[in-house]
Amino acid sequence: MRRILLLPAIGAVAAAIGLAQASEPAKDDATRLASTTVADEPMLPAIALPTLPPISPPAASEPPATPAAATATEPEPKRLGSALAAELQSRMAALPAGADRAAIGQFYEARGFEPVWMTSSGAGAAAAIAGEIAKAGEWGLKAADFEVPSVTVAGTDAQRADAEIRLALAVLKYARHARGGRFDPAQLSNYIDRKAQLLEPKAVLDGIVAAKEPDAFLRGLHPQHPQFQWLRQKYLAARAAPPAAAIPAATAKDKAAAAPTPQAYARRLLANMEQWRWMPADMGDTYVWVNIPEFTLRVVKGGRVVHTERVITGKADTQTPIFSDEMETVVFHPVWGVPDSIKIKEILPNVARGGSVLAKNNLRMSYKGRDVDPQAVDWTQVDIRQLHVYQPPGGPNVLGVVKFLFPNKHQVYMHDTPTKDLFNASQRTFSHGCMRVRNPLKLAEVVLGNDKSWGPERIASLAGPGAQQNNHVHLTHKIPVHITYFTAFVDESGTAQLRPDIYGHEERVHMGLDGKAHLIARNKDDLGKVRADVVSRLVEARQRSGGTNWIKQILGF
Repeated sequence: MRRILLLPAIGAVAAAIGLAQASEPAKDDATRLASTTVADEPMLPAIALPTLPPISPPAASEPPATPAAATATEPEPKRLGSALAAELQSRMAALPAGADRAAIGQFYEARGFEPVWMTSSGAGAAAAIAGEIAKAGEWGLKAADFEVPSVTVAGTDAQRADAEIRLALAVLKYARHARGGRFDPAQLSNYIDRKAQLLEPKAVLDGIVAAKEPDAFLRGLHPQHPQFQWLRQKYLAARAAPPAAAIPAATAKDKAAAAPTPQAYARRLLANMEQWRWMPADMGDTYVWVNIPEFTLRVVKGGRVVHTERVITGKADTQTPIFSDEMETVVFHPVWGVPDSIKIKEILPNVARGGSVLAKNNLRMSYKGRDVDPQAVDWTQVDIRQLHVYQPPGGPNVLGVVKFLFPNKHQVYMHDTPTKDLFNASQRTFSHGCMRVRNPLKLAEVVLGNDKSWGPERIASLAGPGAQQNNHVHLTHKIPVHITYFTAFVDESGTAQLRPDIYGHEERVHMGLDGKAHLIARNKDDLGKVRADVVSRLVEARQRSGGTNWIKQILGF
């Protein structure tokens, strides 16, 4: 099996410039498309990752935006201030209300409404900005989405004012798109809890004016994560490949399926590049990363993967959500507190008909610390969510001997499991949303070793049969946790790895990129409605039976 790791983020603008100006012919990387594989098994961690060869971007296939500025030799009116200021103020008044209008107003007001780019001294910067925006396709954006002006510095005050505003708007829109703001990720699914990593518009304008190389500033707006940069190289190569080419699969199983064309392959890479735009720029020096399509957990420290393990994730109808948070606590011999979704959907229908789901699963029910007999409860009057339903530690406890808490609104976490055989499956979608870890004690050693310098012996004693029950160990330093959905990534050999789109999120991203996010149907998990359905059936059964033996008539009992 292959291995994968993340290197430290590429922070310097020079790195972004190097990617765009590299000299190796694009056809060499197009040849490397043959290294693309599609597989089921997760990658093991790598110790070091060689730098991938740079790729010269192919000629843009999209219509380039018209260059904005003229040369510095064109004549410039002697007086720019008052007349141009009036034109700028007039143009801004016509802009739609919003952050861009406010930012542009503050930006030019601070400069006495003097032009920035439509002058002989600013012409070079304007040309660099227009040229970089014209190459938006090389970064997975669309040059046609940006309206870049063509008026020269020799134009009238009105023309130059209009060009100033339009160029500023193009810069702000490019910054939004580069940071994942083409659409709201939350539109795609209730299970995607991500947002675009947008910058303040005023900061963007101030930054590009202060930059010595404004085109490099624009390139630096894209994600600096190594995986984004590597996926981009593969994307450029796929764009340059002949349409009739095919991307060969790696395994015999995959070879039976039709090999993707470079265009289909590039489309998949593009969706994954877009998801990196939603990731925090700083993922943390040490963090836990779960990639759901791989069913793999990694602990990354200083840009190096120090631990890798298999995980089980949520089923298609109880998906593991996509989000980031911080791990705060490791719990040994935990109590399982049954979440509301399971109480409503699985336990309530059973106890309402007098079933024995609680006894069969060693579950207990209490209210304010006092045990509750479910047979003594009138479920037409009591909401089961108000009761504490739990499973004590030990034996068949579904959380095993340890769980890892990173409190979040989705009520999911990582934990042990007694059903170890499920880790042998290639597609491990078996849970209600939480992530089950194959060797949680090793993960506890890594986490607590890093946080408290505890060794394996200490962890073993905490997890032993006679150890304290429901023992919460709080971390001194919270650890970022990133739950992601990358169906494409690049391993340490420079090979692009693809995984199945098990939840359909990749296709939803494409709909968002195509401007169709509003067409995606999102089902709200309405637990109140589910409970109401159960209660109505209880009432109906009572009415039919005249109040006697109603439990036996409900829900097939």
